[in-house]
Amino acid sequence: MKKIIVTGITGAIGQYISEPLKELGFEVYGIGRRDFDTSDFNYIKADINNYFEIENIFNKIQAKYLIHLAWDLSKGYFHSNANFDMLTSSINILKYFKNNGGKKVIYIGTYAEYSFDNIPAKEYDKLNPTSVYAKCKNYLREVSELYCKNNNIDFCWARIFNTYGENDNNTRLFPYIINTLQNNEKVSINYSQLEKDYIYSGDVAKILALIINSDTTGIINICSGKGIQLRNLAVMIAKKLGKVNLLELKEISTEEALKTIGDNSRIINELGFYNYTDIEQIIEQIILGIKNEKN
Repeated sequence: MKKIIVTGITGAIGQYISEPLKELGFEVYGIGRRDFDTSDFNYIKADINNYFEIENIFNKIQAKYLIHLAWDLSKGYFHSNANFDMLTSSINILKYFKNNGGKKVIYIGTYAEYSFDNIPAKEYDKLNPTSVYAKCKNYLREVSELYCKNNNIDFCWARIFNTYGENDNNTRLFPYIINTLQNNEKVSINYSQLEKDYIYSGDVAKILALIINSDTTGIINICSGKGIQLRNLAVMIAKKLGKVNLLELKEISTEEALKTIGDNSRIINELGFYNYTDIEQIIEQIILGIKNEKN
């Protein structure tokens, strides 16, 4: 079987990735920071910033494939110093992967790298990363791309747009709206005029599995190709809870681009992925899951 290491496998996207990888014939080794009991794949508890520990893991497994999802996305991560630690760790991981005969790697980028002068944003459009997070990601892309080219490793930079799914951090938009409304408290959406590209985390996992199993390399947008205004998203959720009256939809001025929508042509044309999950279906599942947690 084809051995693959997936870092951050207990995270928002990683939680969905073992099944599509196994269906494609991969033997999955997942690395995460927390205790996690599973028989679905080989789980290893480890800290990405512990270089000695991570190097030993790569030396032992000798995987030919790697999907590096791990990143510190704690509250305030857009401007956190933790981004510099993750940048250094991510570069070191490439070295360990290469030293053990690695063949293909997917590293994760962000839509926040783009300037969004054009909509939808295409892979080689102008970039304008402004946050510490986006700048570190963009620098990682440049260095990783060069390193892989210099060491004959197939490299893919998956530029992921806004995601949503079950078990999201409570500070993220979907659970924030749902939890607040269920507590009969007002939900304030400060920038309700913004239009964003949302994609289900489970779909992201399927797409990444298809990429690692294909000849696709280079930068690729991981997005739905469609935009939804935050105003409309909030109303959609509130209607399902019968609490539209609790919404405060503001249009505060912001330097953020009015529309952050990606071009998904490579996903469709190269990977043949069309079957996006319906956003309303997942919203209903998230609402049900949160209700069950509280009961």
